[in-house]
Amino acid sequence: MKLLRAYMLRELVIPFCMALLLVTFIFIVGNLVKMADLVINKGVSILDISRIVVLLIPRLLSFTIPTSALTAILLVFGGMAQNNEITAIKASGINIFRMLLPILVVSIVLSIFSLIMNDQILPKTHFAYRMALRNILMKKPLAYIEAGRFIKEFDGYIIFVREIDGTMLKNITIYQPQENSPTRTIIAERGEIMSDPQKKTLSLKLYNGTSDEPNADDPNIFYKLDFQTFILPPFAVDDSGQLSKKTKDMTIDELVHKIQTDNQTPSQRIDLMNSFKAEIHKKISFSFASFVFALIGLPLALITRRGEPVVSFVLSMAVITIYYILFAWANTIAIQGVLVPWIALWLPNVLMFISGAVLMIKVVHT
Repeated sequence: MKLLRAYMLRELVIPFCMALLLVTFIFIVGNLVKMADLVINKGVSILDISRIVVLLIPRLLSFTIPTSALTAILLVFGGMAQNNEITAIKASGINIFRMLLPILVVSIVLSIFSLIMNDQILPKTHFAYRMALRNILMKKPLAYIEAGRFIKEFDGYIIFVREIDGTMLKNITIYQPQENSPTRTIIAERGEIMSDPQKKTLSLKLYNGTSDEPNADDPNIFYKLDFQTFILPPFAVDDSGQLSKKTKDMTIDELVHKIQTDNQTPSQRIDLMNSFKAEIHKKISFSFASFVFALIGLPLALITRRGEPVVSFVLSMAVITIYYILFAWANTIAIQGVLVPWIALWLPNVLMFISGAVLMIKVVHT
């Protein structure tokens, strides 16, 4: 039994490492195309781009580790089933579940590693990634602005630019969301970014447009104001660590502290608490994707009896897609308060666990 378990674990190491390198590389290449454009066409420093790529890796690993584990399991055990090795093991009187148990233990170890990474490493690198983008925005403002993409780097504003001609932005629409009141809209024919390297601030100067202005008697009612020039208030672009943290940038301890010390109004507090609690449970539950993928991947490989790389990859993508869709849905209903965050965020894992357990029972008793 020990020799058999050691053999299976050894067989999994190379496929897991290869899948991890391949899937991570695919994700990085997808970003490198955009990065290359920033270097070649927009003059961004290679050092700045290299830093961004490095800071992206922990975020990618949070997805690629469970994906690689599932792919390796389907590949190895599907091949063993296809070659009748599993049938021979059963015929020898060996309990199939006891044989597979070390794989589940290893998947738990991977999940614990993912939890440490998602809680301690990922928030810090995500925050550093945002800081690096701000730094690029200060040095090369136009490098980060793309036509046809919503830009959220100007604090309090969402900017949409339809065309860029040299240093001039054309056909600009700006949205300014406001709490408990309608969103303010500003439209301009053209505009340009003004930077102040001394103060490390950016602003946007607009030409020929209209702006929604609140009515003095009722701030919820806007009237249209035509303008020839309009300058958005400058905002700081500082890479010194003063950038405010989002929920994704916080560790579990920091999120718990926020929950305990928050002093928002009751209506604001409910939304914030849901957001903080959802992020806490998302970090923990998503870390155990490797375990639930192993639990469902092992019996699935033995049932399908296919060990070809293409088949294994397609099966793993199907399982992963279902899981991530469930997880995105659970995160949404948790933040919206439809379900208690801990119930909503653990629901995908519970559903996958039940599915895997049912398939495992079927395999063991077949």
